[in-house]
Amino acid sequence: MRVKGLAVAATTVAAGVGGVLAYTVTRVQGRAAGDVSDYLGSSPRGARPVVVAGASIVRGRASVDFVQILRERFPSRDFVNAGVNGNVAWELLQRLDPVIACRPAQVIILIGTNDVQAMLSADATREVRESKHLPEDPSLGWYAACMSEIVTRLRAADASVGLCSLPPIGQDLDAPVNVMVREVNAVIRGVCEASGAAYLPVYEHLTEMLASQGATRGPAWTGSWAPGVASLVEHFALGRSYDAIALARGWILSPDGVHMDSTGAGIIADVAADWLERQSSTE
Repeated sequence: MRVKGLAVAATTVAAGVGGVLAYTVTRVQGRAAGDVSDYLGSSPRGARPVVVAGASIVRGRASVDFVQILRERFPSRDFVNAGVNGNVAWELLQRLDPVIACRPAQVIILIGTNDVQAMLSADATREVRESKHLPEDPSLGWYAACMSEIVTRLRAADASVGLCSLPPIGQDLDAPVNVMVREVNAVIRGVCEASGAAYLPVYEHLTEMLASQGATRGPAWTGSWAPGVASLVEHFALGRSYDAIALARGWILSPDGVHMDSTGAGIIADVAADWLERQSSTE
């Protein structure tokens, strides 16, 4: 009877854990506030909107929502959230038509963190290519080509484009993943110089914050999925803020080393707002 009772208890625990994970996945995959579908189905207020496009940091479900911060700073503007969890640059390129259909005046793009992770090893490259059915292996050259085509198409649609440099991954700036982040950021700067897009220095401002706190040598991002899953469970199932999760783990900008707490999101919003204000002053 004891063995049977333990088996029942184990099954119950497993079911409970599975239920929590299923609930968490449902919540994190929820629609972004003010997404493309919402905007295209609404009655715009007249002025052309700002579209913010990218992956999960933009979507604002696994992260503090910096697009919402921008809405609060510019209440007279419409902001469209075109973030999709897990996207690489090629995937954003494939879904650009609905973004263009919003007739944006400005487009802010923050994408490439998933590309970085896909380029860290041959195994990661193979896994990402197979799971996403990509037409070629993730590489710096392909990322540059995708970003260049994205900018070309948006500018042809009469949108001003700002490309954000990528945030650091983890707080060890000398780690291999952040060497790759800087290589990708050099690609982004090159695309901006060649295309006329604006370079928005997100990485630079975030790392200045880390340096001011003496936090550039750790904790490091390990590549494990566990901290991200734990952060999401704590946030959605236990109701903890991303700030509280980050603080408990010793992170300055992030609850899991990848996504943003309110400090990180606020800095990204500052950089984007500065560009939008300069855009307004020249119109």
